[in-house]
Amino acid sequence: MLRYIHMQRAFAFILFLSFSISLHASHVMGGEITWSCSGSNTYEFQLVFYRDCNGAEVNIISEDIRVWNHPTLNSIVLNFISREDISPSCTVVAGSPPMLECGTGSAAGNGVGAIERITYRSNPISIEGIPPSEGWIFTYENFSRSNAISNLSDPSTFGITLAAKMFANPNSSDNTCTDSSPNFLQSPHFVTCAGSEYRYNMNAIDPDLDSLHFQFGIPFDYFPVGVYDPPTNPMPVPFETGYSYDSPTPDTDIDANNIPASIDPSTGEIVFTSFNIGNFNIKVTVQSFRNGILIGEVEREMQVVVLPCSSDNDAPVITPPFAGGLFETTVNAGDLIDFDLLATDLDLLQNGSAQNVIISASGPMFGAGYTSPLGCDIEPCATLNSLPPIEAPENATASFSWQTTCDHLVNQFGGISEMIPYDFVFKVQDNFCQVPKITYATVRINVVNPGVLQAPKIDCIQTDAAGNLTLNWTSINDPFGSFIEYGVYSIQDGLLANLLDVNANSFPITGSTDAQDFFLSVKSGCNGNTIKYSDTVSNIFLNLNNPGNGMALLTWNAPSSTPLSYTGDFYHIYREYPTGIFTLIDSVALGTNSYQDTIDICAAFLNYQIVLPGAVCDFTSNITGDVFEDLMTPDIPIIFSAGIDTATNLIQIEWSQNLQSDTYGYVIYTFDALGILFELDTVWGISTTTYTYAVPLDEGPFSYSVAAFDSCETSSVPVTYQTSAKADVHTTMVSSSEVFMCEQEAILSWTNYEGSTTDFYEIWSLSNGLWNLEEITEETTATIAVNGNQSYTIYINSIFIDGNNAFSAPTSFNVPVAGDPGYNYLKLVSVVDGNIELYQYIDESVGINEIIFQRRNYNGAYEEIGRSDATSDVVFFLDEDAETEFQAWQYRTKYIDSCGFEGEFSNEAKTIFLEGEANDYDYINTLNWSDYEGFDGGIKEYKLYRSINGSYDPTPIATFLPDENNFIDDINGLGVQSKVCYRIEGDEVFNSYSFSETSSSNELCLTYSSKIFIPNAFTPGGINPIFLPVVSHIKPETYHLTIINRWGQLVFESFDQNIGWDGTIQTNGSKAKNDVYVYIFEAEDDEGNFIQKKGFVSLIK
Repeated sequence: MLRYIHMQRAFAFILFLSFSISLHASHVMGGEITWSCSGSNTYEFQLVFYRDCNGAEVNIISEDIRVWNHPTLNSIVLNFISREDISPSCTVVAGSPPMLECGTGSAAGNGVGAIERITYRSNPISIEGIPPSEGWIFTYENFSRSNAISNLSDPSTFGITLAAKMFANPNSSDNTCTDSSPNFLQSPHFVTCAGSEYRYNMNAIDPDLDSLHFQFGIPFDYFPVGVYDPPTNPMPVPFETGYSYDSPTPDTDIDANNIPASIDPSTGEIVFTSFNIGNFNIKVTVQSFRNGILIGEVEREMQVVVLPCSSDNDAPVITPPFAGGLFETTVNAGDLIDFDLLATDLDLLQNGSAQNVIISASGPMFGAGYTSPLGCDIEPCATLNSLPPIEAPENATASFSWQTTCDHLVNQFGGISEMIPYDFVFKVQDNFCQVPKITYATVRINVVNPGVLQAPKIDCIQTDAAGNLTLNWTSINDPFGSFIEYGVYSIQDGLLANLLDVNANSFPITGSTDAQDFFLSVKSGCNGNTIKYSDTVSNIFLNLNNPGNGMALLTWNAPSSTPLSYTGDFYHIYREYPTGIFTLIDSVALGTNSYQDTIDICAAFLNYQIVLPGAVCDFTSNITGDVFEDLMTPDIPIIFSAGIDTATNLIQIEWSQNLQSDTYGYVIYTFDALGILFELDTVWGISTTTYTYAVPLDEGPFSYSVAAFDSCETSSVPVTYQTSAKADVHTTMVSSSEVFMCEQEAILSWTNYEGSTTDFYEIWSLSNGLWNLEEITEETTATIAVNGNQSYTIYINSIFIDGNNAFSAPTSFNVPVAGDPGYNYLKLVSVVDGNIELYQYIDESVGINEIIFQRRNYNGAYEEIGRSDATSDVVFFLDEDAETEFQAWQYRTKYIDSCGFEGEFSNEAKTIFLEGEANDYDYINTLNWSDYEGFDGGIKEYKLYRSINGSYDPTPIATFLPDENNFIDDINGLGVQSKVCYRIEGDEVFNSYSFSETSSSNELCLTYSSKIFIPNAFTPGGINPIFLPVVSHIKPETYHLTIINRWGQLVFESFDQNIGWDGTIQTNGSKAKNDVYVYIFEAEDDEGNFIQKKGFVSLIK
């Protein structure tokens, strides 16, 4: 289809060229289609076409517009009416360019901006029918557009389609013209200057005073073939990058100083500023609405030319005529409005003379010749002081006057508005050539219907005992004195009355026998031209049916089909008993319009009434009644539960409150020892639905039933009350328990609950005043964990599938525990031969199985290191893993009782740690030790023992007080060869257990390094005649000294540390000569470490 359309366009373009080779084929600048009612069923259509005078000539005979969506009418002929040069007019002076003009014929224009308006108009034509939902559409097509257009892509290859659309309206009737389209009173403003604000109002008005809405429209190509189906046929004309139909002028992306085009949706005023020259296509769509319904649509397409103008000319300035610098004001219909419109332009023409200011005007309400109050659609008309254009040098004034009346609020169909805006567009231009500057001012006068009063809502309709109605409302305020009258209406009977008193607030209606629909009206406004109506509401009419079965059946109507905002959400149902006293017996939500009352009075005449509470007053129904009897016994009670009240351990029975309101009370039944049901007790009051009493619980379970009785006596002797059948029997539960000490468990069992279906059971324990949910089960047995030395009371709670519950009779027990030892004392930890011996003193007689021994690790936490069986009061354990040479070690114990449970921790005990250091040269040792911790009796004294060369003296070398923890030991002269060892013992004070212990520390051994002194020279026969190393702390049997000469020959060798070299060669007994010799010394120290030293010694004679 797209290719076909382009082929058709190309064909038409070539055909057109064939007839006008010497002419510019592009000439279309825009146009519009409008229509008006010229008779009761005749229309006149008008086509206005805007031609670029520098392009091709136009048809001056007639043009056709095509018609779409009408069953018989396909086209309308519009005859040529006129052509008018609308190029900007100006005054040519010395130094100015010529005024733009169209000339005569094709391409006769003298420059860009020479523009012509051609008008075509049809003869009056009848159009049968009413427009369908898609409307009747009227189109005009032409080819082609001006090639100078800047915002369209390749514009000369596209044509133009203008359209107007007519829709059905609320006043439409077959074969009748009921709407004229919007008309454009202001010609297009085609030419402006770069950098100047363009502000233009086309002054589109609706002759029928319909509401208008303005928006930018999409320009379409022409479509010589096919049906009208945009955007497929015709297609939109593509825009250049940076432009679109709703942004048709240069924006800030093109020049930061530009202000993009905008359109006021209510007035149609277009505003933009472009610093870029060019021709810009703009399309405006105008829609007309009546009562919110779209009834018509027209469009104006035009081409705005932005030229580079002289910077010495500014646009005229129009002074706003109204307070606050506004061009808009609001008046009451009937007011006279006068103002002067002052326009000023102090710029000069090119020859230095003053510019003239020229005022022209347009508007729907100007009279004939602009000076007569007659001649407009709704008289009196607006006038100016003289016929436009009004022209004067530098300053010009147009004096406006308009006497508004109530008629200016009424359209041609008699519709009355509360406010109608009237727009008057003033165009002010100077006479500067070649492009005069133009300023538009839209003066909007809002004509208001004064004193329009809204009808009050009907607050309520009340019905008295005789069936008479009273309509109640809140009287309205009349601040403007515009009130004329109230009207009281019913839909069934029409107008009931007119009330002239504005303070009236009620109206009586006698003898109502059914529901009727009422509404109010208020006449007010300008000369009483406006009537406002309230919403429709109905009186509540109550119908009563007595079926003779002890029931009263009530039905009624709602006051409104939708809930009223000023009433409550519930209907209140009243019953009269005894006579003269109406009592609220129930309420139902709005939307419910029936009620069934169960008679709870033995026999009486009962009246009923429906009341709907309201914010101001209540809707009340008629009162209707009949004789009714209570023929129904109370409902059979439903027992909810029969169980134990855990707070009192009393039997408690609960049942449903009877639905029969005349219920007097309930009878409680139980079984005797023979299983026969008998009356246990009676409780009074319909809401008394529990019964509690004491019973020996260990004799259960117990079974119960309940019956209800009402206020009506029976005919039996003695007299009794009407009593229901008995409820289903319900039987309580009993429970039992068995306790296991070592397992710390209790096995529970209980009987089934009878009378309701159990969903599951909850097992609750009460211990130390605290409740705890132990378990949930569906069985009737359970095993729960318990704690020793605790007392428990257990209740079984049966949860029924209906959500109710009942507790069983309780079972109680104490949990025994294994015996605690009389004493639990870690009496000793002691270091022996590098291991640590631990002794636990415990009362084994209560049945202790074993002892857990724990040691504190390097991280400070206790960990188990082993266990020993408790076969006597003293339990031994040997810790072979503790590194006694590094630190003291801390221990504690825990016992395992006969049930295998862990008991309490013992006291903590900590070994003595001995440490020190040796001075190799002075033979003085420094010793320090830590305190023993854990003796019940505390430390009596510390004893220090010493071992020299592997043998300990049984007598301590020193004794210390408990707070002494160091000692200095001088071992000079004690014959110590390589090491000395120490240990310290701590003696306990006689403790509370009648014994004391001694703890030994680790063994501390201090070693001494070997000392070797070797001379480097000796003098046989002199002062130092013997070469002999001086040594200590070596093993004598490992001593070996060797002397070697410079040729590696053995000179001397000794294995005795007391024999040195005297300078004699050992092999031949000769004397060695003066020289330097090599010595080699070898031995082992006291610890067996090998020692070797080599060096040189000089023999000097």
